[in-house]
Amino acid sequence: MRTFYIFRIKDEFKVITENKPYNLFLTLDNIRCMPTTELNIATSIYDMLCINHNKQKMNLEIFKLLKDSDYYTKYNNNHMINNYYTTERSKLTVNNTYLKIETTQSYPYFLKILKSYKNLFIADFEEKDYFWLS
Repeated sequence: MRTFYIFRIKDEFKVITENKPYNLFLTLDNIRCMPTTELNIATSIYDMLCINHNKQKMNLEIFKLLKDSDYYTKYNNNHMINNYYTTERSKLTVNNTYLKIETTQSYPYFLKILKSYKNLFIADFEEKDYFWLS
């Protein structure tokens, strides 16, 4: 099972890190691992790098795209795909600051849906995998 975290990066930082995404990955990983005593610092660094998602709008857009699929279900901010033919089980959770995909696939269907959004950076902190979704 893989877990992908998806961040919307500001334009100026995308330009700087587009060809060297490792630096962005390290920065996000460092923010994630900061102790709670340094929460103010972590928040200010995150705010410099990332744009928050409009949770309500994004939930509605994803729902409209997938509502007719037999494999799709939605509950609150959780979107799920259970496709028995491709053996994909994926759950997309929409938060204000990031999206989270828990999946059985290395490239889940939700990433195809999210390609229409710009400046999305995908990170799997456990597997040390990261890439721009474009």
